[in-house]
Amino acid sequence: MWSPQWHNLITQIHQQHQPAVLVVTGGGASAIAELLAVPGASRTILDAQVPYSSEALIAWLGRRPDQFCDERTALAMASVAAYRAGQLLAKEATASDIARPFGISCTASLASDRPKRGDHRCFIALQSDTMTASYALTLKKGARSRAEEEALVGQLIVRSLAAALGLTNLPDIPLRPTEIIQTQFQAATESLSNVWKGAAQCVWSWPDGSFAAMPPVAPQGLLCGAFDPLHCGHEELRRTAERRLGGLVAYEISVTNVDKPPLDFLTIERRRRQFQDVPLALTNAPRFWQKAQIYPGVTFVVGSDTAIRIMDAKYYGGDADALRRALQQIRQTGCRFLVATRALDGRVLALPDLKVPDFAKDLFEEIPEAEFRVDISSTDLRCEHSQASVRRKPDGC
Repeated sequence: MWSPQWHNLITQIHQQHQPAVLVVTGGGASAIAELLAVPGASRTILDAQVPYSSEALIAWLGRRPDQFCDERTALAMASVAAYRAGQLLAKEATASDIARPFGISCTASLASDRPKRGDHRCFIALQSDTMTASYALTLKKGARSRAEEEALVGQLIVRSLAAALGLTNLPDIPLRPTEIIQTQFQAATESLSNVWKGAAQCVWSWPDGSFAAMPPVAPQGLLCGAFDPLHCGHEELRRTAERRLGGLVAYEISVTNVDKPPLDFLTIERRRRQFQDVPLALTNAPRFWQKAQIYPGVTFVVGSDTAIRIMDAKYYGGDADALRRALQQIRQTGCRFLVATRALDGRVLALPDLKVPDFAKDLFEEIPEAEFRVDISSTDLRCEHSQASVRRKPDGC
């Protein structure tokens, strides 16, 4: 049982009428129990989930994370939770009751009935349509029982929610002298928030860090991707495309994605800082036919791996007619694709190797391999980084 001081804090949280979806894995479930144990929980908890197995967490995220217990996974979990909270509110709330929903997450690795080689740790994240916050804590190994670690993590979840709501005089977390809570916070500008929640289609991030409705020069092309991270292959492809198109080729990131969680504001800020020379479009357009509505006449610069997905009916609900309609919409906007050769699953794939439907052949133009080919992937770079290996500059960069 938590102390009366914690129950008083939870009462104050419920009095804020702040609806939230809470999702935890590996630890932190005590926060759910304590929040529900205090009267008024229906004003705070829209839904609570514990995707404890690997497959359950993969189903929640819609993809397999690079790691199951790290900040990136906590941020993605909270982003999905915030999106679900918004969906639930839209269905359940009256116009006078609508409030800004929160997603709250925790992924933890705590004491178990068998020894762990790694740290005992937790990562907590909060997401709304105006802010992202994250908390990371490494616990002193062997200093607490599993129940004590669980209670501490649960209290940190509740305390983090209370802090986000502006509550004060918060109970202390019983930390050891060497234990430090690392906190990150990112507020969204109004223009970026509008894109995130679907009230606007696009905002431009300029190289100086500011946001604007339009880039300084209208782009001839857009290099679209996640850029997690941006690497020399992206940069060389953009320069190659500029030479072919004879004008500015900018970058584009969709804050929502067809098969990944929405991006949180901390992740968006970290990624946009990478673009110091060329404007970046941040959109709410995960599909290319949606991007084409925003950027009529633009050439989309893609790798052959992305081109495969563009022509795969799976990404159109398995509907071949929907695929045809989407490509027809792209044609009607005057947009087209410039396709670069990529290595995929041990094979080198160029545009002639792809099964381009006859009705869409005019939409795709090849960048010959002799003109551009850099075999490097963001996934490989993330893997190298997570393994703390030495990164070598790849050939051709």
